[in-house]
Amino acid sequence: MDRVRQIEMAVRAADAGSFAKAAASLNVTPSAVSHAITDLEKRFHVTLFYRTTRQLKLTEDGEEFCRRGREILDRLSALDTATSGMRARLKGTLSLGISVPITRHVIMPRLPEFTRRHPELTIECRQMTDPIQMHADGVDLMLYVGEAPVSNLIARKLCEVRFGVYGAPSYLKAAGEPAHPCELAKRRCVILNPSWAGKPLDTWDFRRGNEHEIVKVQSALVTNEREGLVAAALAGVGLVRIGFFDPALIATGQLKRVLGDWTCEGGPPLYALYRKTRPLPGKIAAFLDFAEAAIAAFDPEELTMIHHGRDRLGRGSR
Repeated sequence: MDRVRQIEMAVRAADAGSFAKAAASLNVTPSAVSHAITDLEKRFHVTLFYRTTRQLKLTEDGEEFCRRGREILDRLSALDTATSGMRARLKGTLSLGISVPITRHVIMPRLPEFTRRHPELTIECRQMTDPIQMHADGVDLMLYVGEAPVSNLIARKLCEVRFGVYGAPSYLKAAGEPAHPCELAKRRCVILNPSWAGKPLDTWDFRRGNEHEIVKVQSALVTNEREGLVAAALAGVGLVRIGFFDPALIATGQLKRVLGDWTCEGGPPLYALYRKTRPLPGKIAAFLDFAEAAIAAFDPEELTMIHHGRDRLGRGSR
């Protein structure tokens, strides 16, 4: 069987969550999909899926394989479009669903590069947090923070946020700077209650070498609004666990990171959500490449985010 066709079957099975659904969408039999994936696993000496009677789930190698497979399929699709003469240049409107602060501090500052590259393409941005709005508002692509919702949309992982714990100098002077995560149980904290989590994030997870600490922190303030969370931390209400994308707050000393020798676990992923179409529209493919490049350029040392686009196949878990 053609290798590209096998890759397409594996990616479609990952998106659909079953061999049967993938087969139906590709107009082949479930056994053909199963055989194609088995051939790929033998050829690359990896296991792509955990198979049970109830669900089909990607392994870590499977996630990386499907990410690369999507890139191959997207590039082939773009090549087909280019060589067919259907579109010499990107034109029209690209409608984006966005949220702050990643968009504000990471994407927007580099957007002139994208618009110079595609001068005939108009970018239309709408603040949006719920993927359901994409269909109602006709949005082409949404940048979504949190675990990707179960839907008919393709979810392409762009990065994972790195959490850190920060405090205003006024609070640290009054309460003292914690030397160990266990001390956080006696500190007042401002807590985010994001829609993607469904509950307040008041259990904080830390690692340092072989040490592992999980702390239930005190809530001085709980909010689902990130900008209010940052404002409260700046005012000295308490410590905050957050992924920061505005270096100025740290550089100017308005907030100070504490427990810097510990890794703070649990940062949410950032996904690009878009509809399943073949071929993938050139404007969406172009923006995906741009977004990954913007994220990598913003934080090359991965201090605030882990880049999903990096070559990690065959490595251990991070």
